[in-house]
Amino acid sequence: MNYPALLSFVCGFASLSVEILWVRLYGFAQFSTPVAFGFVLMAYLLGIALGAYAGGMACRSQRTDEKLWRFCVLALILSAVLTLALPMLFGWLMFNGINDLLIVLTIMAMASGVLAFVFPIAHHLGVGQHSDLQGRRFASVYTSNVMGGAIGPLTTGYVLMDSFSLQQTFLVISLVQFLAAMLLGWMKLGQNYRKVCTGSSLVLALAMAWTGQTIDPHALIQLVNQRGEHAKTVIENRHGVITLFEGKNGDDAVFGGNVYDGRTNLDPEINSNGLQRPLLLAALQPEPRRVLMVGLSIGTWLALINEFPGVEQVDVVEINPGYLQAAQAYPAQARALRDTRVHIAVDDARRWLRLHPDRRYDLVIMNTTWHWRSNASLLLSAEFLRLVKSHMAPGAVMAFNATGSGDAFFTASRVFEHAYRYINFVYAADFDFRPRKDDSATHDLYAKLSLGKRPFFAPGSKTIDKFIHEPFLTIPQDQKGFERPLELITDQNMITEFKYGKRLN
Repeated sequence: MNYPALLSFVCGFASLSVEILWVRLYGFAQFSTPVAFGFVLMAYLLGIALGAYAGGMACRSQRTDEKLWRFCVLALILSAVLTLALPMLFGWLMFNGINDLLIVLTIMAMASGVLAFVFPIAHHLGVGQHSDLQGRRFASVYTSNVMGGAIGPLTTGYVLMDSFSLQQTFLVISLVQFLAAMLLGWMKLGQNYRKVCTGSSLVLALAMAWTGQTIDPHALIQLVNQRGEHAKTVIENRHGVITLFEGKNGDDAVFGGNVYDGRTNLDPEINSNGLQRPLLLAALQPEPRRVLMVGLSIGTWLALINEFPGVEQVDVVEINPGYLQAAQAYPAQARALRDTRVHIAVDDARRWLRLHPDRRYDLVIMNTTWHWRSNASLLLSAEFLRLVKSHMAPGAVMAFNATGSGDAFFTASRVFEHAYRYINFVYAADFDFRPRKDDSATHDLYAKLSLGKRPFFAPGSKTIDKFIHEPFLTIPQDQKGFERPLELITDQNMITEFKYGKRLN
């Protein structure tokens, strides 16, 4: 058997798998900002460079293959320990407010450096002394590493992270390295070292497996969530991490990717989640037969929109099925999902819209995340808004949460003839819908609205007038709040994420 090639495969598999996991962990800790990926990549490449340099020095200083194999087995054992220990150390640091970039950089470089140390040794062992076969042997070792580097992220990203928590997935990759150390130690080391390495690998693997079964599988996420408190529910899958925190009177807070995503509140008197924003759509389009909702979150807005007069069909496109799971714990939201008029597609919004070019809607509402989050431009760019516009029926209105981005408002004004801001929501259409908000019919519509066969507003509630009197703002009015000219968001510039995005702490 070509053991150097197997060693190289394991290094590629584990290294790229752990990198994927660190991107998820650090991205979560940094509120899903796109620069988090670049930071992890920088740290990983630094570790690879230093580790490979040390591995090259080991090849030059040691003359026997057995000593090099000993280094490799010990490095695999150390890497397996660090794969599980370093994320917990990082979590402890974040929990205690220690977010020094140099410390974090060192931790991630250590995670990649140990396996990178093994890589040049694997090539040295694989080439051997047979000069006539050196090219072929070098190619087999290198190819094995590339195969491991390709299979690792696919297995980890699409299978392991969809079946296990982030913490458990770190544990699985750690166990893979222990098993590889046991096998290679048994096959390539002398009898004394064989017993020591195999025994230590087995003991450590069993200890880590036991630890993984006895502690909270979401303990790592609990350490780094931005609320600094214990989440009542944590849902992890390959699409992301959803955390829910208990609130008062059924007003639980929902976080997606460690940033605020909404609340479960459906009481307009409490109104902790700005219910007047989706509610306004009922006034701007009095008879919305077909509704498109991009982004479900916990389903609070869906529960409200289902009650709009005239609604016959609601198509919901949500990329993370974890929200469907989370919504089942809340009666109103779960009931909204079971409504026969509601059709849910777990898919990317762009892909789904392009696959259904003939669908037309009277209302479009996007439960948009923060404009500075990674990939937010895919929902805020002029290209996507034009795609949505092509699916709007005559007289249709769309709305989305601009989350304070004047550029998002400006972009909508360049795609639609009419675009106005109401609180932090942007409403857009090809006709001036503003008079409908202040029409007397809106007050009557709100007063008659029900939720679960009960009046949505209490009789004589002053909240109705408060909601209605909230003004629309125009682009010139919005521009006054910014020190720079507002800019157009495109798929190419992604300015909300990078140029004007949230910076690392």
